[in-house]
Amino acid sequence: MPSNDLGEEASDSTRGPPIHQRVTEFYPRASANYGRGYTFMDTFDADPFSSERQHNLFYLFSSKTEWQFASWLSNSGLSMAAIDEILSLEIIKSCPLSFRTARALRRLIEMLPSGPRWKFRSVETESPTKRGLQVFYRDAIECLQHLVHSLSNNGQIEFVPKKIYSAADRMQRVYMEWLTGDRAWELQDALPDGATLLGVVLSSDKTHITQVGNRQAHPLLISLANISADIRAKGSTKSYLLLALLPVPKFIHPNKHLCGVLVDRLLHQVISIVVRPLKQAAESGRMMSDPLGNLKYSSKTRRQLIMAERKTRAANLSSYFQACRKRQLNGVSFPFWLNWALAEPSSFITPEPLHQFFKTFWDHDWKWCSRMLGADELDFRFSLLQMCSGYRHFPDGIMTLKQTSMRLHREVQRYIVGVVAGSIPQEALSTIWALTDFRYRSQAPRLTDTDITKLTANLQEFHDSKTALMEAGVRGSLDHWQIPKLEMMFAVAPSISSMGALVQWSADVTEHAHIDVIKNPARSGNNQNFDAQICRYLDRQEKCQLFMQATTMCDLELCGDSDDGDASDGEEDPPKSRGITDYFRRARALIAGKFPTAPHPYRTFASSTTAFHLSSKSTVMNMTVDDAAEMYGLSDFKPAIADYLRDHNHNLTHMIGGRQQAAPGCQLPFHRIQIWCKMRIQLYSSYDSEVLLPSQALHASPPTAKWLFGHYDSVIISSDGNKDWPCYGLHGHDVVQLHLIFRPISDSQFLLSNIFFAYVQRFTIASVDPHSGMHILKRALRSTRERIGDIIPLFQIRAPVHLIPRFGQKANSQFNSRSSNELSSSFWLNKYWTKELFHCCSASVEFPIA
Repeated sequence: MPSNDLGEEASDSTRGPPIHQRVTEFYPRASANYGRGYTFMDTFDADPFSSERQHNLFYLFSSKTEWQFASWLSNSGLSMAAIDEILSLEIIKSCPLSFRTARALRRLIEMLPSGPRWKFRSVETESPTKRGLQVFYRDAIECLQHLVHSLSNNGQIEFVPKKIYSAADRMQRVYMEWLTGDRAWELQDALPDGATLLGVVLSSDKTHITQVGNRQAHPLLISLANISADIRAKGSTKSYLLLALLPVPKFIHPNKHLCGVLVDRLLHQVISIVVRPLKQAAESGRMMSDPLGNLKYSSKTRRQLIMAERKTRAANLSSYFQACRKRQLNGVSFPFWLNWALAEPSSFITPEPLHQFFKTFWDHDWKWCSRMLGADELDFRFSLLQMCSGYRHFPDGIMTLKQTSMRLHREVQRYIVGVVAGSIPQEALSTIWALTDFRYRSQAPRLTDTDITKLTANLQEFHDSKTALMEAGVRGSLDHWQIPKLEMMFAVAPSISSMGALVQWSADVTEHAHIDVIKNPARSGNNQNFDAQICRYLDRQEKCQLFMQATTMCDLELCGDSDDGDASDGEEDPPKSRGITDYFRRARALIAGKFPTAPHPYRTFASSTTAFHLSSKSTVMNMTVDDAAEMYGLSDFKPAIADYLRDHNHNLTHMIGGRQQAAPGCQLPFHRIQIWCKMRIQLYSSYDSEVLLPSQALHASPPTAKWLFGHYDSVIISSDGNKDWPCYGLHGHDVVQLHLIFRPISDSQFLLSNIFFAYVQRFTIASVDPHSGMHILKRALRSTRERIGDIIPLFQIRAPVHLIPRFGQKANSQFNSRSSNELSSSFWLNKYWTKELFHCCSASVEFPIA
């Protein structure tokens, strides 16, 4: 709630539609306890040196300080020579350290309690290779137990399948985590009563170690599907472990196509070796400990996957390869999931958004649009988009980009529909729209049966209208639609109902994990025997991490937890590195009086849905209203203030629009204001009200030499206190352009001097375009063709939005990225800017704004 004596006014905006209470049905008689097992700390206390730690918690090191220094050296990425050089400094020599060389430090670290241990074995191949092959791997069961006991996953692991319904009538299923899908329920049906179901997540993809020499590594990562999807998606939680380093062979064979088949066969052969403990556990069960130390019995029935192996193999591989090609087979006769109980490839090989959505978009959708609109025109339009803080900008277009990544593909997809809308054939635009809507709906972290029906309809609409793309000539000389990634999209809807939300299987986190588990360890070595050095590096790193976690827990138990709750919140508290600053929490701390030195009115405050943050010092400390109007070029600024003071009601949301009644020379109860050119707002996710989103910077800067027309971002504001964001979408809301953020300065006890205001210019929501699904906005103008400006309390803002000018058949060559929005009068409301905005605006499309 706003802290500036506005409690009643803000509370009127908290009313929303009736909230249906979700109903959760848990699988009965699942995940029973079978006595006492062991915990993370039990493992630490079983170390051979645990008796020494009765007196010195940080043994093998002499003190906590020495351990911190040793840990920093070990994880710094420095070479052994650089560490030796540091340790040879006189100031370091004067310290009584337990080690004097990098080698001695490594010996101490290698004696610390260990995680899953590394193994290796040689691999036999069907055909000669340039060098001998080895596979480095760990016991998969030990890795799963390590993940279960990891402190990063504490309280974030579930073991019981469940069905979630959106309301008590149980008509709509809700799909989120893996355990909410149908497949987990079916697997639990196949287990004995009391057994615990564990879902194994495996991810494998090659990555380059060095550019020179083209050295590659092929990591196989493992995680646990029972871990919360939000936790698995964060690389900092280390929820994906390196299970194995698969060999990267170079076969000596004259037939290059056959070499590819041999690589595939070897891949399945090696993975079969690595996952053998998992197959055994699926067959006969395994006792494992949960995070609290309770023993769980993980078991599956003895049903096996039945594979029909063709008997067409000839006497040599070449003829066998030819026989496979005739039958459109890949030549792998013994896939790694063979004889894995209840392993069903059609279920566990799930669609993956990063490659199947964004790569498909870049390979196809973007090229289709480029051919229809023209590469130069498309490039120019991307360069005209107004830059937004935190988002990729394309000042030189996109055609000149030399290196493209999945992240870039995602950024281009945000804008493609709005950029080409109104300029390509309508039927072709509808096809691009349907496919884009399908991708955005499919990536939602929470879906219902209705959502699955909608995304299925989107995909069907694409296939029904894709002939328009053929007619537009986007496929060139090709006359077919045999695109594997498009065909895979038919598996999306069944996968969501079976395995839960698709976004949890995205390779974003595993691709990023390659940096931590492959690239950084490889750079720390001597460019020889990469696989072995990577394993040794990770082993030392994990030992340091485990030792740090265990000693921290013991230290807190001995000394007591000195955390003072919200004491870290407030105006003076800088955000944690790479974390999300919680402005809602900071606002509560300020209201509670925890920071008496914070300036009044508080610069951080919150409404029911949105948190606001302004800098402690305003951009302009003291300026007259008339001077501010002149600096921003707002001729109706003063009359707009007068109209607001006349019409505002403390208990109602202020309505904007209508006829201006005050005269330009009207009198105000104040004459001077403070001005801010930038602010931050923060929201909770529209999918999950407990998930805090990163804050978004908004600009309201006057004209400058760089920004000749000013830099103004657009926002959604509440115009009906009974319909709040995001529950009602755009219903009861307006889209406005933020021009000026200010606070009145008054010598008298003027009540509103404790409120932050904004001067905004309104857009009229004209209609919803039937071919792009986006709202068309037009500037609200007076009869004199002047823009309509209004004053609103800042806390009436609900969310940031992005607008794309409607360029027409050809974009104006006089435009640039800093003028296109100001020189345009009609816009597309870009619902694809964020997934949150898409979710809210899609609801509004279903019930068009009157």
